[in-house]
Amino acid sequence: MGIIDSISRALGGLGSLSAGELEDQREALRLRYVSSGDVGEASKLYNDLHRYDAEMTRRANEAYARENPNPPEPRHREHGWYLENDD
Repeated sequence: MGIIDSISRALGGLGSLSAGELEDQREALRLRYVSSGDVGEASKLYNDLHRYDAEMTRRANEAYARENPNPPEPRHREHGWYLENDD
């Protein structure tokens, strides 16, 4: 799996990074973005920050799905789904 990880990293994949590495690299990228004086570079860094955020969100959603395999049934209001409660 080492070859696949290195190819994935070369192509910009973030899935092979550990959670700590992902957070550390994102923070370093954020600091570069904040201190950037060039608009073009800042735009690229901004897009990269969103890639990191999307990966972190995906991991958080997967962890939540593993911890809660059977979500509770949706609760219905007394008089329907979207009706107000004041009679």
